[in-house]
Amino acid sequence: MKIHFQQQLGEELLRSEKRRIIIVISIILFLLCYRLIEGNLFEIDMETKRIHSVIKLFPFVILLFEFLSLWYINRKIKSKANKIPLFGQYLNTAFEICIPSLIILTVAKQFPTYNMLKSPALSIYFVFIILSTLRLNFFLSCFCGLLAAVSYFMLYIFVYQHFDFNDASRAMILLISGIAAGLVAAQIKNGINKSVLETERRQRVENLFGQQISMEIAEKILENNGEIESKRMTVAIMFVDIRNFTNFAANRSPEQIVQYQNAFFTLVSNAVAQNGGIVNQFLGDGCMVTFGAPAALDNPALHAVRAAIEIREKLQEEIQAGRIADTSIGIGIHTGDAVTGNIGTDIRQQYSVTGKCVIVAARVEQLNKEFNSQILITQEVFNHAQPYIPVATEDLGKIGLKGFEEPYIIHKVA
Repeated sequence: MKIHFQQQLGEELLRSEKRRIIIVISIILFLLCYRLIEGNLFEIDMETKRIHSVIKLFPFVILLFEFLSLWYINRKIKSKANKIPLFGQYLNTAFEICIPSLIILTVAKQFPTYNMLKSPALSIYFVFIILSTLRLNFFLSCFCGLLAAVSYFMLYIFVYQHFDFNDASRAMILLISGIAAGLVAAQIKNGINKSVLETERRQRVENLFGQQISMEIAEKILENNGEIESKRMTVAIMFVDIRNFTNFAANRSPEQIVQYQNAFFTLVSNAVAQNGGIVNQFLGDGCMVTFGAPAALDNPALHAVRAAIEIREKLQEEIQAGRIADTSIGIGIHTGDAVTGNIGTDIRQQYSVTGKCVIVAARVEQLNKEFNSQILITQEVFNHAQPYIPVATEDLGKIGLKGFEEPYIIHKVA
C-alpha cells in the first residue's frame, strides 16, 4: 500500500509541475503580446525602447527553457515515472530566478540611471515564488524566495551601490513570500497525502468487504459510517440451489469442490450484478440473492426473472464448453415487502433482508425437486414480470408451502 501511495503522490507531483510550467509559459506569452500591443498603441519614450531592444532575447530564452522542461515532464509522465530528481528541481528554480536577475543586471550596465529594481520587472520574482507552490515542496519555495531576496540584495549593493531600509524591506518581503509559499505548498501536499491515503483506505475496505458481501452493500456501509438503517423495502428474493451437490462433493477432493464452487458462483454473481441484484450470502450448495435492496429498483421481480434466465443460459454454455461440470439447478423467486438493514450486536453486525417473502422464496425453490423444474416463480412475481418474460411459462396452480396455511399460485419458467 505504501509503495502504491508513493507512486500516486509522485504522479500527482509530476502533473502539478506540468501545470506550473504551462502557467509560466502562458504568462511569458501574455507579456510578449502586451509588449507588442504597447508598442503599437501607446507612445513609448526612446529610453524605454532601447531597454526593450536590449532585453528582447531574454523572454525567448525563458520560453525555450520552459518548453524543454515541459517536454521533459511529458516524457516522465508517458514513461509512468513518478519522480523528478530533487537536484533538477533546485536547478530549475535557480535558472528561473537568475534570468530576471540577468535582465536587471544587463539593463543596469547599459542604463546606469534607470533603476530596474524599482520598475515592474521586480514583480517577476513574485510570479515565480507564487508558482513554486505547485511544486508542493516547502524547501523549494523557501529556496526560491531566498534566492530572489539574495539576488535583489546583491544587485542593489554591487550594481546600484545603494541599500536603505526600504530596499531591505523589499528583500525581506521576497524572503517571507518564499516562506509563505512554502507553507501553502506544504499544506496542499498534506491535503493530497490525506486524500490519497483515504482513497486507498476506502478501496482496501471496499475490496475486503466485497470479498464477504456485495460491493453495493459495502458502499452503503461506508457511506453511512458503518451503519445501514433498517427499513421496509419492496424486494424480490431469489434462492439458487445446486441439485445433488452432496453426491457431487462426495467423489471429489476439497480443491476440486472449491474450484467448482468458485466457477459456479462467479457465473451467478455476474448474472445477478448485470440485472441490478446482490448476492446476500453463499450457502455452500446455493445462494440467496436480493433485487431492490439496498438500492431500490423500479421492478425488482422483473430483474430477478431476467437474472434467473441468464443464469440458466450461461450455465448451459459453460457446461457445453467443459468449463463447469454437468450441473442441475433449482431457482425460486418471490417478491414482496421486507425489512432490510444491519442486524446483530455492537461487536458484529450483518446486512440482512428479513420478512415473509424470504421464507416463501426458499420454499418455492424447494418445489423444483417436486416438479422437476429449474425456475419457479410465484403469482406475485408473474404479475410484475409476465409481459416481459422472453420464454413461455406454465401455470402449476395453487401449491401449499410448508409453514403457510394459504397456498400460493406457482408458475414454471423453465
